[in-house]
Amino acid sequence: MTLNSRHRSYTERLLAARKRRKTLAKALLVLLIVACARTFLAQAYTISSTSMRPALSMGDVVISFPLPVGASTIFGKLPRLTDIGRGELLVVDAAPIPTERWVFRAWDSVARFLTLQRYSPMARRYGEDAVRKGVYRVVGLPGDTLRRVGSIYEARPAGQDTFSSEFVLAGGGYSLSGTASSSAKPAFGGSGERKLGPGEYFVACDDRSVFAGSPLWGPIGQERISGRVVAVCWPPRHLGIP
Repeated sequence: MTLNSRHRSYTERLLAARKRRKTLAKALLVLLIVACARTFLAQAYTISSTSMRPALSMGDVVISFPLPVGASTIFGKLPRLTDIGRGELLVVDAAPIPTERWVFRAWDSVARFLTLQRYSPMARRYGEDAVRKGVYRVVGLPGDTLRRVGSIYEARPAGQDTFSSEFVLAGGGYSLSGTASSSAKPAFGGSGERKLGPGEYFVACDDRSVFAGSPLWGPIGQERISGRVVAVCWPPRHLGIP
């Protein structure tokens, strides 16, 4: 057996190394393209509760469009490109965990970016429920004064004198389920009304028996809005625009 048959030549090793580098570069390019598409163009979320019935059911997979409402990147939140409208469905980030330093939060963003949202150090440390995004409907815009009448919200937009129901202001297009508890009003205080400040939005579940969203936390800012829901893509019987 000759030496050349047992050992590759320098040229062969060089070509093999060059081939590995090209394969790695192609894999990184594909990963970057997919990650950019997810960050700016389209993200998929699975509905894990019944809080948005009847528009969305548990197990539905929705597609959201991040760019118009300000895509979240590893470098921070981008400016919003379009206004947020009444009655829209938004993907809302979980409340940030205040005890974590910015270094760990930055590492969490990088890890989620590189793994296409499949791995989160924050979720590993605190559990999925602590970092899970949710889908909610916009019922109040900056400058609105809000009040709740039964299970329906009424708003008085800035500069107007009268309250109108959320359906009138949003132009309809959605239905509600469930009945809100009369005792769950911490977001409105003793007066029963809440005025939204600049950059504040009030979001709620369509199933008004679910105490979540702004009724629980209060208004949210744009920094927690990560996408606009544009369609249901799964299962086939639910395909459409919610």
